[in-house]
Amino acid sequence: MSLLSFFGCLFLAYGPILSIFILFIAPTAQYVLLTVASAFFCLIALLLSSVIWYASRTNYYISILYSIIIQELCRYCFYLLQRRAEHGLNSISANPMFPFNKHIFSFVFGYGYALTSALVGYISLLVESIGPGVLMCVSCPQTTLYFISAITTSLFSLLHIGWMMISFEGYSELPKPRGYCKILWVILSHYGASFAVRYHD
Repeated sequence: MSLLSFFGCLFLAYGPILSIFILFIAPTAQYVLLTVASAFFCLIALLLSSVIWYASRTNYYISILYSIIIQELCRYCFYLLQRRAEHGLNSISANPMFPFNKHIFSFVFGYGYALTSALVGYISLLVESIGPGVLMCVSCPQTTLYFISAITTSLFSLLHIGWMMISFEGYSELPKPRGYCKILWVILSHYGASFAVRYHD
């Protein structure tokens, strides 16, 4: 695989979230700190999933089942932490009385999840793409797996941001039925996207 293809896959996979960081996250120190906090919770979820997989050596489909449950539980725990700190977050924000602060915070939290999952999920495959061999995608033999995975990584990054925003809004609306519907939609779409990725591989 050529160096041009390597950088193409690199910017395809991380270009959108890198743009979000440069244009929106980086100018505000508070958003950077919230991103790091969210990334920490995502790392905890990934670590727990890895420990369970290493101990049980389950197949890919079973590991999807429990890893998404763990990720969503960590997302809920992070929401509870955010609720406790919401007053302080608003007081030190640029616009303390801005009614959409909670949506901005959930966007930033989702970005932390997106960045961590993208780095953990794709960086090793991207490094392997520098080698002399080329790994073709099984479901699309004309395209390399590196290119397909770069597209998948980019889309999953945006999905994680959306899932975080919708789930936080759903948790804040509990116990109303629409709150449960939003949470259920996040979980089901997370499962659907994850199984779809496994299918194309």
